[in-house]
Amino acid sequence: MNFLIEQGKGAKDGMVPLAAGLLQTLRRYWRIRHPMLWLFPSDLLPDRHLHITTPQKVYHTAKTASGIEKCGGIHALRHAYATHQLERGLPIHELQRLLGHSDLRSTQRYLHWLPGVTPQNGGPVDLIASLGGA
Repeated sequence: MNFLIEQGKGAKDGMVPLAAGLLQTLRRYWRIRHPMLWLFPSDLLPDRHLHITTPQKVYHTAKTASGIEKCGGIHALRHAYATHQLERGLPIHELQRLLGHSDLRSTQRYLHWLPGVTPQNGGPVDLIASLGGA
């Protein structure tokens, strides 16, 4: 199942896959909260959506509580998602579509995060070929 993200990164709309387990969790949340206008309304202003900084604050609070000291914000989750998809063998052109990149070179930046990919062993070019990317 997919869902539509409106005005995501770069003010672009896009379809994003939704895992079955997450869909079940969202359905439970909806049955409990019964949000009307927004799936995640603001606590202070229920007729408004959750403010963009709220997930960022939750991320930083959880990171601090877990003792993670490495620098990086919530955007690191996007990088982790991209890297894990490549590690599992997702073709790079499919990852490009999922991330909403118009240029494949934007997606190729994630290749350097993969373990064992170095200029000495062929680097991204060989990895792209092995993943079936263009």
